[in-house]
Amino acid sequence: MDPAVSRDAEVLIFDPRPDDLPSFVAYLAAGGVQVHFALGFGYGPSGAQPDVLRPALEAAAVIPPEDSIGDMLRADEEVPKSEQHRRVLKVVGEYFGLSLPHQTIVSGRLPTAVTRRHPPASW
Repeated sequence: MDPAVSRDAEVLIFDPRPDDLPSFVAYLAAGGVQVHFALGFGYGPSGAQPDVLRPALEAAAVIPPEDSIGDMLRADEEVPKSEQHRRVLKVVGEYFGLSLPHQTIVSGRLPTAVTRRHPPASW
């Protein structure tokens, strides 16, 4: 996605890809990429504010603390991929103020918009 689209709006792209890692998160604002990262094979954020979600991701035990040795959680701290995806979704949702009410998900209709059929070439 062209960062210029975020000149007058905020754009959040979250592709959890539970069956085909890595998961992607990108947040664009003020005409530029604020943070972009992939989860599943380490953690290496980029953008104007690469560490904006780091404290919340660390607190949720999705990524290890920045000052830890190595970039993988200890074996006794590892959680199933489905739980990691749930935690990432929660962190992203809370940080950006997103919510999908349970009842709407279960029996309602969710608004959708297709903006692309393939991930950006940069991913």
